[in-house]
Amino acid sequence: MRELGLGFVGLGQAVSLILRRKEELAGLPYRIVAAAERPERAGALKTFENEFGGRGYTSVEELCQDPDVDVLYIATLPEIRLEQVRVAAEHGKHVIVEKPMATDLDEAHEMIAVAEAAGIKLLAGHTHSFDAPILAMEQLVRAGEIGELLSILSFNYNDFNVRPWPTRELIATHGPVYNQGPHQIDIVRQLGGGLVETVRASTFWDELRGCEGGYTCHLTFQGGASASLVFDARGYFDSAELYGWVGEGGQRRDPETSRRMRASFAETAAAADSTDDFEQRLEAHKELGRYGAEGVSDDALARFGYSRAETPYQPFFGYTLVSGTRGVIRQSRTGLVVYGPNGPEERTIEHQLKGRAAELSELYHAITEDRPVRHDGRWGLATLEVCLAIVRSAAEDREIRMHHQLAMPDVGA
Repeated sequence: MRELGLGFVGLGQAVSLILRRKEELAGLPYRIVAAAERPERAGALKTFENEFGGRGYTSVEELCQDPDVDVLYIATLPEIRLEQVRVAAEHGKHVIVEKPMATDLDEAHEMIAVAEAAGIKLLAGHTHSFDAPILAMEQLVRAGEIGELLSILSFNYNDFNVRPWPTRELIATHGPVYNQGPHQIDIVRQLGGGLVETVRASTFWDELRGCEGGYTCHLTFQGGASASLVFDARGYFDSAELYGWVGEGGQRRDPETSRRMRASFAETAAAADSTDDFEQRLEAHKELGRYGAEGVSDDALARFGYSRAETPYQPFFGYTLVSGTRGVIRQSRTGLVVYGPNGPEERTIEHQLKGRAAELSELYHAITEDRPVRHDGRWGLATLEVCLAIVRSAAEDREIRMHHQLAMPDVGA
């Protein structure tokens, strides 16, 4: 099987999770060959070179000149991703871009146009719609196992806002809306067929962080189904409590995690002697989660909620329940539970790719078999449109109609 060379743009927290879970990538037809990172993180590049035998660069331009790189995983700040995709396209490199793919619809449209003009594949990645239970739910819905789709309920309570994000980053993403929202919206769009017609939302404020702390949202879909979404990122209640303390990646989750993170945040604020000092301390704590960070201890990782690599269970990004005319589906720790006329039936999901491995597999087959990417740039744009509409609907206190939605093609398409 032909192998593709994989390069990373940014060695931050997202890429750290990929590289710390090497066993999930072991069976994929990729070679990790290169990475680009800011010059001030030269130590992370050195660690990458030593661990993977890869080549380190200090710019995306240098990385794209490496002939062994076929695919770029772009995991940088949203406001600079368009230019990086442009550079990748100029060099004929296929791209996975992190969520949110852009900061507004114009940038997303331009990113898609750049990729299409260059003939490269563009995948809008890093969302929990790639989780095996969500993909299995989608197939059951498509197969009509629970009859006609009626509604989707998705709720997640986590600690996103008390993680050590610099305040400017949280304000830019409207708290969890643009960062965590794509996970949840991708899930419900995928299960609902993709074609959202209207969005009606409210947001609520997080006084601790000075930005949105969460949202409630109602979506209507073409065909008559609807979805209700709740997200609370303030770190009080943890949805994992309802799931046997399994975290969003499938890892075991300490019930004290959210409380400990709120306490760590308060300690950081109390120790700071100015706003600038506080922000610098947050940045230092955020650095702990990046790949190749120096001076990382188990205690520090636990204090700020950074998850371990072990993921013995199925991923869990909050509860998702799908209702049809003949039944209901939800996740379980090992797969799904289907509630039909004869009662609940547990269905185990085994040997399925997780998270980033599923993304890489989808892109690999699109490249080597010259077929469309399911979660392509237009799919990512449609999810971004809903995220933007949540903020707009809350601000304007009205329903927002969608104009850029895309149906999700079948898995075999």
